Amino acid sequence: MSILLSHTSLLTPIDWLRIEGDDLGITAVKFMSENPGESEEVPAALVHAQEQLEEYFSGKRQHFELSLRPTGTDFQRMVWNALQGIPFGQTQSYGDIASLLKKEKAVRAVGAANGQNPIAVIVPCHRVIGANGQLTGYAGELWRKKWLLAHEASFKYGKQQSLF
Repeated sequence: MSILLSHTSLLTPIDWLRIEGDDLGITAVKFMSENPGESEEVPAALVHAQEQLEEYFSGKRQHFELSLRPTGTDFQRMVWNALQGIPFGQTQSYGDIASLLKKEKAVRAVGAANGQNPIAVIVPCHRVIGANGQLTGYAGELWRKKWLLAHEASFKYGKQQSLF
């Protein structure tokens, strides 16, 4: 039995998201500047992701409960799993993640894996900042990272505030 990947889309305050996956889970969530449309048949896993992302962007959800199936190396998957442990509305540095993984000298590798995260927002790579507290690279562009962090801060603390 072959499993076909499908996709759906969601318009967010910071552009479109293309949500990819199959019956077994989500394989990718990517920012797009235009509506990427959707497959003829959209599996329930993608519908659930779309619903939970809508809740996240409306401030009703802080944790995702989805089956994720990102493709990557063992090290990348370790980093992506660690990212899911960063609490809503908080940030950690690349060094924090490297230390958590007991790979203190792998800060640059952690940064590279963070940049290759295929599941934006749900795997919160936007919550990783530089050791000096500054925003650093984000595959979805820094303005989106800043927006996501401010969005989370506004719901975590009950009011909009600027983190940077």
